[in-house]
Amino acid sequence: MDTPADPQKRAETYARYRKAHATIKELKPVVDAMAAEDLANGATIAQLAAETGMLPEVFRRKARKADVPVDPRYQERAERLRARKAALPEAE
Repeated sequence: MDTPADPQKRAETYARYRKAHATIKELKPVVDAMAAEDLANGATIAQLAAETGMLPEVFRRKARKADVPVDPRYQERAERLRARKAALPEAE
């Protein structure tokens, strides 16, 4: 992406960013609450990631924070990976 050279365009870009940042700060608590409810009611992490444009890991963390139970299929896989990782020797 090319950065604008014109000082007026640069100022406009910063102003747009400031406005977008303020909007995100305003919406974050609402989205967090909605995500926790939707995850508890059966929405998938992939669905919420697609709807918001955020990474799936964001919603994995939100689900853990809200104590949303993990689908047993994924829980088993996660436990196997953790056990395998724990069995590996630590790098020095």
